[in-house]
Amino acid sequence: MERTYRTQVQTHMPLETHGVVVDWNSDVMMIYASTQNTNAVRNEMASVFNLPKSKVRVVCDFMGGGFGAKHSAGSFGPMAANLAKKSGRPVWLMMDRKEEHHSEGNRPNSIQYLKIGAKKDGTLTGIQQRSHGTAGVALGAGVGRIAQILYPCPNFATEQYDVLTNAGPGAAWRAPGNVQGAFGLEQAIDELAEKLNVDPLSYRNQIDKSEVRKVERQRGAKLFDWSRRQPAGSDKGIVKKGLGIGQSTWPRFVTLDSSVEVKIHNDGGVEIRSGVQDIGTGTKTILAQVVAEELGLQVKDITVNIGDTFFPVGPGSGGSVVTGSITPPTRNAAFEAKNALLKLVAKEWKTDSSELFIENGQVSSKKDAGLKMPFKEATKLMQTSQISKIASRSDDYGGFQQPWGLAYGDLGSVQFAEVSVNTETGFVKVDKIVAAHSCGRPLNIGQLESQINGGVIQGVSYALYENRVMDKGTGHMMNANVDQYKVPFSMEIPEIETIIVEEYSALSSTDAYGIGEPANIATAAAIANAVYNAIGVRLYEIPITPSSILKALNKVS
Repeated sequence: MERTYRTQVQTHMPLETHGVVVDWNSDVMMIYASTQNTNAVRNEMASVFNLPKSKVRVVCDFMGGGFGAKHSAGSFGPMAANLAKKSGRPVWLMMDRKEEHHSEGNRPNSIQYLKIGAKKDGTLTGIQQRSHGTAGVALGAGVGRIAQILYPCPNFATEQYDVLTNAGPGAAWRAPGNVQGAFGLEQAIDELAEKLNVDPLSYRNQIDKSEVRKVERQRGAKLFDWSRRQPAGSDKGIVKKGLGIGQSTWPRFVTLDSSVEVKIHNDGGVEIRSGVQDIGTGTKTILAQVVAEELGLQVKDITVNIGDTFFPVGPGSGGSVVTGSITPPTRNAAFEAKNALLKLVAKEWKTDSSELFIENGQVSSKKDAGLKMPFKEATKLMQTSQISKIASRSDDYGGFQQPWGLAYGDLGSVQFAEVSVNTETGFVKVDKIVAAHSCGRPLNIGQLESQINGGVIQGVSYALYENRVMDKGTGHMMNANVDQYKVPFSMEIPEIETIIVEEYSALSSTDAYGIGEPANIATAAAIANAVYNAIGVRLYEIPITPSSILKALNKVS
């Protein structure tokens, strides 16, 4: 089975554009940044201006969206700092919308050639992949390794080329490379299943060895009611319904350069400090949850101060790395602080601290039910104003380590799409997505579902709407705005149902991982497969537009 697939350039378009406020006085360069990585911005600015890191402070209390492009100081950061130094005044520099489209990152396009061989029983024998793409003046147009690792195959070869052009730079964009790669691979697997006369869900059950995705397929197919799927193009009428499936894989990335300080104050207050930023995914909430659970308190009792490089260094928000990197040291620091407090109580009660525990805001004894002390009263036993413990991310249990961090396992997902295609107008409506995902131990179901919803919406946008339009004569982007650069509005967003599959690998003190990347990878592929099932004609290029639907149907007729 040989096919070529094409994906478009998708630009970053967060509600808040890139930008900084820089206040550079004689003592410290103070930077308020819209960033996914406070530590990286600090290090970059310190390097550019030959300053000690201790003389550069980056703060990110809140930010209005970042999907991978906000990891550096960019060109605007040093510009603002130079102006602040020369003027002696704080400088505010934010990109306007046109500059954001042009200069601050995009998901590169791709032209992917795939050749897949299988035996008559469906066993994969070889996968050959060749891709070209452009990240403009930057690199990074590869289509990931999803074709190599999603389905075990004894023979695999890949060539992935960057084509440099005089256009804005590519940047990380929520599962870089893998979204493009999944669009090609998952359509190819569907087409191969059809050649073998096998249902595409059944074929994945045969060739996919992931136990987690097996459960996701089972639960997702039941909720979605996959059994109602009909042969491609068999729906009657002008508006045709179609069902499709797409899968993804993403590594469990962890960085050891992740530290947290937990303080218990002598007035009963508990504080978390870390340089890690919350880009809207709920990092503050899960840190408070982890500490509250460890200390036997309520989430509202915990104060979270993060997003400041004067606190212990935190990981950047990229690669779905934050949860798996920062929650284990948070719990470990809280554990050490709790033990220090319990030793003070044990001394007061003339007992051993190992016999004490904290639950529902009370310090109690395992052996003597009569011994009880409110947490707030226990903190008054301190001889100093606080107990402070700092912990950093350690190797996973068993000592698994790589020099730059950890990457292993599979944060996989399975998504099912239902679409309606009007064969007279070419209009495609995504009616429903069922998204089954796993990310280890789920810490906050509401936040997980919110992230999956966001990933699905971005996947719908990628499949049907977003497209950078360039003038071929001048090389200028023609739709660098929020009017002509199309994204779905509320009426175009489908019903989304999520399934969270819990999976415990017992590798850290929280066993929790991120969901950001997997939430977005499989959506466009599932929609493309559903469109084929609706109209019986396969489209190998996105975005799938009314004109491309009509063109494909006219070719058949």
